[in-house]
Amino acid sequence: MRFRFFLPAFVCLTVAALACTEKIVKVEGAAPSDPADAGDTTDTGATGPTGPESIPVVRLEADPATDCPASYRDVAPKEGNNTGYSVAGQEREFTLFLPDDLSEPRPLLVGFNGTGEDGPSFSARAKLADFAAKGFIVVAPSSNGNGSTWPVWDSLRKPGTENDPNKDLELFDSLVKCVAGHHQVDKNRIYVAGHSAGGIMTNHVLQRRSKLLAGGIPASGVFSLTSPKPPEPLDPLFVIVTWGGDNDKYTGTAGGVSVGGFNFATEASLASTYYDAEANVGEVNCRGNNVGHAWLSGLNDWFAAQLLAHPKGWSGKGQPDLAPPVPADAKAVCKDEPYAGTKTIEVACQTSTTDGCQQTCQLFGDCAVENGTVGPALKTELTAIGFSGPNNASCGGCVANCEVKATTASDAAALACFKQHQAKAECAQGIEGAYPLVDAVNKCCEGRKDSPWCVSICTEIKKNSSAQSFFATCSDIAP
Repeated sequence: MRFRFFLPAFVCLTVAALACTEKIVKVEGAAPSDPADAGDTTDTGATGPTGPESIPVVRLEADPATDCPASYRDVAPKEGNNTGYSVAGQEREFTLFLPDDLSEPRPLLVGFNGTGEDGPSFSARAKLADFAAKGFIVVAPSSNGNGSTWPVWDSLRKPGTENDPNKDLELFDSLVKCVAGHHQVDKNRIYVAGHSAGGIMTNHVLQRRSKLLAGGIPASGVFSLTSPKPPEPLDPLFVIVTWGGDNDKYTGTAGGVSVGGFNFATEASLASTYYDAEANVGEVNCRGNNVGHAWLSGLNDWFAAQLLAHPKGWSGKGQPDLAPPVPADAKAVCKDEPYAGTKTIEVACQTSTTDGCQQTCQLFGDCAVENGTVGPALKTELTAIGFSGPNNASCGGCVANCEVKATTASDAAALACFKQHQAKAECAQGIEGAYPLVDAVNKCCEGRKDSPWCVSICTEIKKNSSAQSFFATCSDIAP
């Protein structure tokens, strides 16, 4: 799939014309005022939009008296940091940037901070003021540690909790309407963006608010565990997936949960291929030239131009060519083909004299070591279990450890269970791709404190705080 970025009405926002005026052109009568009607064709000969210039500027209806918390009903949010914003039983903060011209509805960008940041610090790091200079109203709320799987934003949801109430999503909904009540927001040009933990939240919001949004930029964000259940077909969106390159890794702690060497390239691939496969979504992806775990701020002006070239109702799906070109000094390469990623690790466990040891270790190899998300995150634990060599691809130590430790009748029962799970396992990439292993450990080692093999692998897994909540059995049987 390839598509063209049309910029006729927004030519002043392209990289080639950044010196022009930033005023958005309002097109009269070329398309319905509501993008939900833009694709309708009636007997009168009315047709859908012919390009971004045919999507009009329309103010998002909002009333501070009903859409703002009490402290913001009579007082408009100010530029800079705003505090005391009460929503969902919490006091929240957010940073606001305003463009010079507020005489007509302006595009809105909501930006989500990463781990260890807040709205002001992320705004400075990602240079979000660049978007205000291009005509955007920019809102950057501060996270509040509401997440459970990763305690920053409430964006990673385990099975069964995907559709539970979400205080961070309530904050997003409230801020969009409240800001629009005080400052004119263009309903056809509302976008989200975020990096790292903020990129995770961006994936979460894009999949739940596609009727409102025109698009967004999930940057170095996990895609796993961000989808609603069941997944919702997305309304027209334009999505730019970014990551820093092969060395885009993160090690850190949030709310007592730690992760080591987490690599975001695999998750970028999951996001890219997902959005590209959606019938109504135009997707491009930008890979940094191995700049690490970074927001690609050198592309901000290009990002702004691309977002504005894709208002609500014009995702660019199915149009050829990528234009305008990425700036030569951007330290990134952008493509319109989905990023499929590369699988470079292959684990092949040798046969064993103990029935089930080979199959158990092969399951760990297939679902964890070969998993670009899980393998790096569990590297220390997988090494302790017995995997070794480059990328832990050598399985011999795991089989040998199993043969030494699996000596009881409880071990034999556990290994028989693992053998059954491995025979039918369909491992894949991403956190969900490791579920066959997670399910096997939780089932086969359940209650087996008398299994030295189960206790040994669970003792190592339990040391990883980000894995503990997935491997519930290990918390029960390991010391």
